[in-house]
Amino acid sequence: MSERPVGALTIRRQQTASDPFTSAWVSAHAGSGKTHVLAQRVLRLLLAGARPSQILCLTYTKAAAANMGSRVFDALARWATLDDSALANAIAQMGATVESRIDLDFARRLFARAVETPGGLKIQTIHAFCEKLLHIFPFEANVPASFRVVDDLERAELMDAARRRALEAATRDNGSLRKALELVARETSAAGFDALCEELLHHRKEIARMREQDDYEACVFAALGLTTDETLARIQAAIIEDGEPSSAWPALAKMLRGGSTNDCKLADSLEAAAALAPHPDCIESYLAAFFTKDGDPRGLGKAKIITGPLAKREPQLLARMEAERDRLVTLIEKRKAAAVAERSLALHVLGDAILGEYEHAKRRRGLLDYGDLIEGARRLLHRSSPSWVLYKLDAQIDHILLDEAQDTSPAQWDILAAIADEFCAGAGAREAKGGPPRSFFAVGDEKQSIFSFQGAAPERFDEMRREFGRRFEGVERRFELVTLTQSFRSSPGVLQAVDDIFAIEENRLGLCSDPQEPAPRHEAWKSDVAALIEIWEPIGAEKAQDQSDWRLPLDYVDASDPNERLAERLARKVKALLAPHNGECVEDGGGLRPVEAGDILVLVRKRGPLFEAIIRALKNEHVPVAGADRLNLADHIAVHDLIALGRAALLPQDDLTLACVLKSPFFGFDDDDLIALAPGRRASLIEALEQSEDARCREAAAWLRRLRRDAAALAPFDFYSSVLGPEGGRAQLIARLGGEAEDAIDEFLKLAASFEREQPPSLTAFLAMAESLDLSIKRDMESAGGAVRVMTAHAAKGLEAKIVFLPDTCGAPAGKHDPKLYALGEADDAALLWSIGKDSDPIALQQEREAHRRGERDESQRLLYVALTRAEERLYICGAHGVSGRADGCWYDAIRDALESSCETLPDPLDATATILRRGAVPPRFDLSSRAPPAAAVDVPAFAKTKARPEVTSTPPLRPSSAFAGADLIATGADGVAARRGEAERLLNGRLVHALLQHLPGCAPDHRHSAARRYLSARGGFLDEDRREALAQSALAILADPRLAPLFGPDSTPEVDIVATLENGAVVSGRIDRLAETATEALIAEFKTGRPRAKLEDAHVRQLALYRAAIAPLFPGKRLRCFLIYTQNASVLEADESALANALQRALA
Repeated sequence: MSERPVGALTIRRQQTASDPFTSAWVSAHAGSGKTHVLAQRVLRLLLAGARPSQILCLTYTKAAAANMGSRVFDALARWATLDDSALANAIAQMGATVESRIDLDFARRLFARAVETPGGLKIQTIHAFCEKLLHIFPFEANVPASFRVVDDLERAELMDAARRRALEAATRDNGSLRKALELVARETSAAGFDALCEELLHHRKEIARMREQDDYEACVFAALGLTTDETLARIQAAIIEDGEPSSAWPALAKMLRGGSTNDCKLADSLEAAAALAPHPDCIESYLAAFFTKDGDPRGLGKAKIITGPLAKREPQLLARMEAERDRLVTLIEKRKAAAVAERSLALHVLGDAILGEYEHAKRRRGLLDYGDLIEGARRLLHRSSPSWVLYKLDAQIDHILLDEAQDTSPAQWDILAAIADEFCAGAGAREAKGGPPRSFFAVGDEKQSIFSFQGAAPERFDEMRREFGRRFEGVERRFELVTLTQSFRSSPGVLQAVDDIFAIEENRLGLCSDPQEPAPRHEAWKSDVAALIEIWEPIGAEKAQDQSDWRLPLDYVDASDPNERLAERLARKVKALLAPHNGECVEDGGGLRPVEAGDILVLVRKRGPLFEAIIRALKNEHVPVAGADRLNLADHIAVHDLIALGRAALLPQDDLTLACVLKSPFFGFDDDDLIALAPGRRASLIEALEQSEDARCREAAAWLRRLRRDAAALAPFDFYSSVLGPEGGRAQLIARLGGEAEDAIDEFLKLAASFEREQPPSLTAFLAMAESLDLSIKRDMESAGGAVRVMTAHAAKGLEAKIVFLPDTCGAPAGKHDPKLYALGEADDAALLWSIGKDSDPIALQQEREAHRRGERDESQRLLYVALTRAEERLYICGAHGVSGRADGCWYDAIRDALESSCETLPDPLDATATILRRGAVPPRFDLSSRAPPAAAVDVPAFAKTKARPEVTSTPPLRPSSAFAGADLIATGADGVAARRGEAERLLNGRLVHALLQHLPGCAPDHRHSAARRYLSARGGFLDEDRREALAQSALAILADPRLAPLFGPDSTPEVDIVATLENGAVVSGRIDRLAETATEALIAEFKTGRPRAKLEDAHVRQLALYRAAIAPLFPGKRLRCFLIYTQNASVLEADESALANALQRALA
């Protein structure tokens, strides 16, 4: 089959978008080749003379940046090797022109130019760009000069520690912090507080802004329609005191007793309130007479607040009850608002303390998190006088290219707008030096904006398009609006189904910010590829599951569970697609080939029971599956096994832990093995294991003994590296748990290495931290290889597959978990308010919650668009739901309602009792006879089966300083702690004298004493006066020794690093403390801070001998003298020449 041609309109649009002499804003449908256009624009900018260092290309992920960079460099590398005709044709296909041979030579040199440019092409994420920006301007941005960006693990640790410190401070406080903690603790649980802290971190900018305002409390009250006088206590008092007096409540109750049963219930409430009045506890009983249990006012509908007969007999009672109700309705709304204000202010106080501890911990360690990068760069570019920063930045950037513009957050837009503003203002509007005019390019698709939880605001996509268009048109620069509608991914049948689904107005709501936007229409490049869409009957729960039986396992799953049944059905379908005898095929490069596991993508809306059930069912059917796209380390079985192994190594007498370890992949015991070993034992399980005659048990006991030894001697990383490497633990875990365990193992090792950088290397402490940490890791599913991928639709953004299953289609479009914090008011003056539930919120907060839910429903429709457009050839729509049926507005109904009329109803081949809806032609079957015969067996040469010999490594250099490793050790005696403390003091004193000997020779002899005293006062101020004077005298005594005068004279050199090769080829590496040369001699001195010796130790002589041999060629004909100087008491020992010669001979033997 010949290569499919690209439509002329699409080519023109691509060339317009990639034109380096114009700025452009590109709206690209799914699969329309936006990455291709981005790469083409970079290439055309380089061809037009733009310098690589002045092109800034920002992508949403590191993977996207790598992909784009690879495309650009692959093209440039290919150009370097093409002949003139082929190169001219390649350039012309992009819309560029070649006027001469010189242009072709320039194009060939672009690869070298891009590679050799300092810093290279800047293709990076916006976070990486901001990090670089802050490193360039740390002073202006007020950040540590050599800051490091924390990862998710370290951020979680810092936040957890900050939370603990703030709560500890609150318990010791007697002021506002303690009161804030008490109020917050009444309103939330421990788990809820952890989630609340994460939201606080997300809103830290708002909290900091509010806390900086002098009248921030008034702002909170004003946002809720209150004055600062309308506190909760005053409103509570008004409920009791400002209406019917409490003394009148019994009389009202007596009148109500003359009515019906319902009237008597109101009377009960009034009497109960009267009994408690005037205490505030009476309020709820009093309100029960005027409001239902749901909080609705009584008598606002057709029925009156009291029954009809009683109302006729007692019209004054009716009037009094209704008047009081109306008064209370207003007060209840104000009470809700005041309660929100009170708990919000308390949360601000506590949150400010937690975030303050978090920020302090980061500053102390020189750290920034990802939020700091964006906010720091935004603040840097928008402060009162950013001219210097923008001037320097302006000199480095001429062209900005932005990928995935629809997922750019408002703060990120602020950064880009500040940079691009220089393109259109004053001198910044200049032509780029030596190249095309300065330009801005953005590509995105509002329909695919699905990351609102990361700050993306899809409505800003259209707003910023208009804003940038206005700026460039204001300086008479070309600014093109381009729309790419042709999909290079999906077949016509899939795209037509997508168009039909979103042609329905209800389904289209939220797809674009403009409700008047017409339905999207897609064009297919693969016009000759067949498509298949199947809609299965949803699987419902037959009855509510009863799991009250305490004998059931905690992770018990009923086989009749609809999620389990759907997962099993999906797994059987996948297995049938992969069965060789079925001949199922997909299009590939113009031909057909059998379906492979890597062609199949299963997308869910969220990870949950269905997600886990699908992976489990695929494994049960022996279908290759890549596992979960995101792993929670604390929940992964491989991590459980590693932690249990560490616990067993530390405490093998823990029978339960040891039994779990024995059943793990490390040992492979089963229940029968444990039953044969454990029952009837008289001692612990480890003793039974060691006493067993069974070979497996003896081998296990031997390994446990090694583990116990390593656990006591090794740091956590070294311990687990040994377990997973030489001991074969990694292979054992992967063999049992599958390839996904590889990622969990690697992250666990990273966790151990990270722990050792910050904490003492204790295995016990590490295991305690690992068990308490909640950390998720994202796996790269694009490189999953030949395995079925199961992931969320969010994670699948940017991916594609021949066959896509959508099994999670029956749930509600909006999530069940509303945020706890809402910003109420204008953006710059918004008050951050804490909601604990719909029933407790005033109307203003309820409206904010509804707005949030509408945003979630809109994003759900965009997520459906993303999920549908991942498919190239086939879509399978299915779902499962509970006894209450499918949720209103669910994906399943949206798809079925749009496509049902164009589908045919067929029997379900996997379920004789069900039917399916099918749209599209049945895909052609692969002709098994055309399959290539299996490759003949290759005779592997013998050397490939032979274990390689150990690699020959060079001999490490001799280090003279290691020669005295044992010479300075002292006997600890009975009191080891005191001895070690004394040794530490001696080392400290020695270092101070060593420093004096390095600096004092540069002072005049008469000034050395005063200089020594000043130095010791500055560096050793914690020592008493007598100790500092003794150290000064020790240093001065060494300087006054006539034997050492040359060592501290003008021809001496301190701290001399040496690397030398001796006559026998041995390499010596080290540092000589002091080296001097006279007319006839060269002198070497080594300072020692340890306990002085009466004579030279052999190790010290060996060290000096190696130094002497290393420098001997530099001083031919001169005598080489070696001294050892003890700084503690200024004693000097000179090494005998014969002893040095003998020591050198032994060292080189």
